[in-house]
Formats: sequence, C-alpha cells, structure tokens
Amino acid sequence: MDKSAKDLVQNNFLAFAMKAFKSLNHGQSLDRQPYLDLLADRLTRVSTGELKRFILSLPPRHGKTFVTSVCLPAWILAYQPSAKILLLSYGQDLADKIARSIRNVLRAEWYRQTFRTRIAADRAKIDDFATTAGGGVRSISIEGGVTGVGADFIIIDDPLQIKDCDSVKRLDRVKGLFDTEIMTRLDNPKKGAVVIVAHRIAEDDLSGYAMQQQGWEQLTLPFIAPRARRYKLANGDIWQRKKGELLRPDAFDTRDIARLRAAKQPGFETLYQQNPGRNERLRLKAKHFPLFASTTHQSGLPTVISIDPGQKGGPTNSFSVIQVYAVDGDTYLLIDQWREQVHYRKFRKATRRRLARFRPNAVVIEATGQGPALVSDITQRDLSVEMVTPADSKTERLRKHRGIILAGRVQIPENAEWRDDFLAEVVSFPNGAYTDQMDALSQFLDWIAENPNPKCRQPRACAAGCQSDGLPLRVRSSPTIQVPGQAALASSSRRMLNAPFEQPRVWTALGDAFKRRHR
Repeated sequence: MDKSAKDLVQNNFLAFAMKAFKSLNHGQSLDRQPYLDLLADRLTRVSTGELKRFILSLPPRHGKTFVTSVCLPAWILAYQPSAKILLLSYGQDLADKIARSIRNVLRAEWYRQTFRTRIAADRAKIDDFATTAGGGVRSISIEGGVTGVGADFIIIDDPLQIKDCDSVKRLDRVKGLFDTEIMTRLDNPKKGAVVIVAHRIAEDDLSGYAMQQQGWEQLTLPFIAPRARRYKLANGDIWQRKKGELLRPDAFDTRDIARLRAAKQPGFETLYQQNPGRNERLRLKAKHFPLFASTTHQSGLPTVISIDPGQKGGPTNSFSVIQVYAVDGDTYLLIDQWREQVHYRKFRKATRRRLARFRPNAVVIEATGQGPALVSDITQRDLSVEMVTPADSKTERLRKHRGIILAGRVQIPENAEWRDDFLAEVVSFPNGAYTDQMDALSQFLDWIAENPNPKCRQPRACAAGCQSDGLPLRVRSSPTIQVPGQAALASSSRRMLNAPFEQPRVWTALGDAFKRRHR
C-alpha cells in the first residue's frame, strides 16, 4: 500500500471501513452512499470520546453491523490498543461472527502495515482476544452473562431478533439486562462509550427505551425518505436527501420495495422506515367501546364465539380467552367473556358451557397452544368450528379494524365484571403485559369481515319432542299417576336432565331406574 493510500486509511474512518470491506470480501468494493459519510462522522466522534451514548437505527442490509460493529472496534484498537471492547448481540453465534471479522481485520496485512496494534499470541480466541497492549474484544450473547467483564466501549448489535417484536416478555427482559447488567460494565461510566446499533422492531424495543433517557444521541435513517431533509457532513458538504429517495438506490428496485412492504412482522414502517410509533400506536381509548345495558341483548341475535387459547395452565403462563359476540346488524355486542390461566380440562369445560348457553353460529379458534385439542372435543354436527393461523402481527391484525372500533360498533356490557380488565388492555395495547383479549377481538373481526351476515343456529330438539333454547334442559311437569317411589325418581330425573351434554345417557339411566322400581 503506497504512502498516500496509507495516509488516507489512517486519517479517515470511512476510507478505513472501505479498505476493510474490500479485504474481507475478496476485493469487492463497498458502495459509497451519502449516509455512510454521515455514519462515519458519528462513529469517529465515538472513538475519540466526544460522543459517549449513540443509537443507530438503520434498515436491514445497509451495512450497519459491518461499519459499526466490525470497523469501529478495529479503528479504536488501531489508536487505543489498550482499549477494552465488549460486543453484545442477541445470540452467541452472531456475536462471534462479528468478533471473527474484527480479528481478521487486525490480522490483515494492510492493517499491520498501517498500525502497530497486534493480537497477543496467548489470547487469540474468537470470543475473547487481546492485544499485546492489554486491550481487546470480548463477544457475548446478551443472555450470556457479563459479570466480571469490564469495558471502555460497549457495542450492542441487534439485541433482539425480529421474531421478538410481539413478545412483551422478551422486550422487557432485554431492557432489564441493559439497566442492571450491561450499563454497569463500563470501567469509567463518565468516559466510557455505549453504542446501540439495530433496526427497529417495536416502539418499546431497546433503542426506543434508551431514546427516552437523557444523554443519548440518535441517528435514524429510514429506507425511503418520508420528506426532504438536509444533512451536514463532516467535510462541510451538505447531503440533500429528497422525499422518496432510497438510502441505497443502486441496490433495490420497485419489485424489491413491493416485497418489503408486504412484510408481516413487525411491518414495513417499523423494520424499514424505523418508525414503530406509526406502526404500533392505535391510540384506542375506553370511550371507543360504548357500553350497553345487558338487557339489550335479544336471544334472537346470531352469536359467534372467538377463542384465544393459552399454552398451558398456571399463573406464569398466558391467559385463555373465550369471547361471545352477538351480531346486531353492523354492531357487535361482546355479551360474555371468560378469561383464566387454567389447564386444559377447565378451559374445555368453560367452552362447553358457552356452547350450550349461547348456541353460536360459529366458533373461531386460534391454531396455537390448546386450540387444536379443543377443536376435536367440541365438534358438533350443526356447529361451524374454524381454526385460524394469524398471518400478521398483533398490531396489524387489529389495525385493519380500527375504523370499526372508532365508530363505536364494538360494544361491551355496562355491568360486566371483566369490563375494567378489558378496557385496561385496550388502552395499553400492544405494550401491556397481555394482549389475549385484543387477539380474540381481532380474530372475531377478521371472521365477521368474511362472514358479514351470520344466521341464528336452529334450536336443538330434545328427546321428548320439545325444543331447547340453548340453556340446560329442565324437566317439565305434567299430570301423572302417583306410584310408590315416584317423588324420589322425579327428583333424580331432574338432577340428571339438568346436567348438560349428557342427554343420551340420561334417558337410558331413567329407563333402568324405572324398571328397578316397578319389577
């Protein structure tokens, strides 16, 4: 490498990153886009200690990991070989992959010709290598435990996977680790630097959480510019980004963009536009669910049951939810709800009770957890039971029906004992502790959109030729001749007939009892 090239790599972080990319990718060049100049300026400030808390939000496949998590540590060690760098990611495999690239840069011939930093021969493992000056890189998964590890620089690269976008438990877990463990690892909190580099997956992901705290500077660059904006670059130039302009116009065409827009979880606005606020906030309020008097419900309305099954019972597991909707034209009355953290037998019993009481036109069950087992246990000849598998995120499923909710077309009973829990979940969705009630609501609204005119289910005929209104059967009195023991037999008959789902066995038992009495 000639002197001019060496001087450029030594004094310009972006030139350094482009050289490193070429050496690790068999001579392939890194396309220089204006946003890379902007990013290089921020990372240079991190390396010098001017910027101590930095959040970078970029869409996938835009080089954020390579430039930030690979090149920044190599650059820091070039000038501060005693610096200790802690690298964290959602998994050990990814953390080690990044650390391996850093180590390969330090071992590259061009790096050795340009800088004096060397890797110590006795400590050169991928996940824990040191320089001869006592610095080095330690790579750990975010769940791997950092007790006993100190650092001057902490780089957190994608602390969550995309699939974690709807997991409140996982989002909270990472934020808890960030506060209680990760931020305590700086040897000198006043001088040490922390960088979070990730694409957004939820409004309350780690990047969103850190943004709410003081002292953090952020650089957020959407995939497509939502409006025109001017950025000042380190060399004094101005990058004028036009509305609708891609970050990498050379890498994506219209078909690629259409495919990315169709992304289900966590959605294009969040993952590519770095704007989870627009994607997540439905801004639903309690007033959007009008109250109705329980007497409003008429037995002649068609009913639909929506079930969101839990995984299993116990207070540490998700709730199972059964919602019963009466369809009154274009208004949907949530006339009954059951919600418990119970094992399967109690869940099945609660379902059967509502099938008997409300005689629904259809039952819609999510095909997760205890759902598949329930389907086989409640099948009836004239009952439509549908299994559904959600395709969109929780937020997007409900967003499709936001207009219906804002119009007040979903109503709840004014005296329901579960009303407050339901409305509390409404206003906190999707960031509350649970989303099961909203999931069941979305499921019903999806079904009714495809089946807008459900019919009432026919009353069930009983064995005596009478008809049941869907409630447990009752013995009807009629004139009869009294015989010895008849009162006791009648009492036994009533108890047996009032037990739901047992009619065939009841009539057989009655016949046997009568024969024993009057032999």
